[in-house]
Amino acid sequence: MANILVCAALLLAARREPPATPSAPAAPAAAAIETTASEDAEPTREDCVAAVDKAQALANALPKEHPSRYFAERHLHQSMAEAGNGEFDDCLYWAAAAFDEVRELRHQLQPGETLGVLRPDETPAALAPVPSAEKKPMRDKARK
Repeated sequence: MANILVCAALLLAARREPPATPSAPAAPAAAAIETTASEDAEPTREDCVAAVDKAQALANALPKEHPSRYFAERHLHQSMAEAGNGEFDDCLYWAAAAFDEVRELRHQLQPGETLGVLRPDETPAALAPVPSAEKKPMRDKARK
């Protein structure tokens, strides 16, 4: 029985076609955000600040109400948080994500639509706790 399973596994593995192109996770806008460091060197704070400045300049070109600008600014905020933690490679990743957001205008609103951004002390209406009717003690439920 074990031989049959091994043979079946080998046949299935032989049938699979190798992928045409390797699918490595690509960083957003890798070519658009240039760094002064070589490929093998770790990015520095200066690389990160330059990438954030470039993406911020593009974001500032959009109107303040544009949702892509809103999301790009959030990506840039995360980028600077990563830089503050000393994670400059993550800083470059988030700056590139902001650059892509502005360049591709990923978020568009229909005419008359608005982006509903809540303050930290607000909760969405759909998630707000609904007051229940009368709460009964557990012992009453157990008797039924």
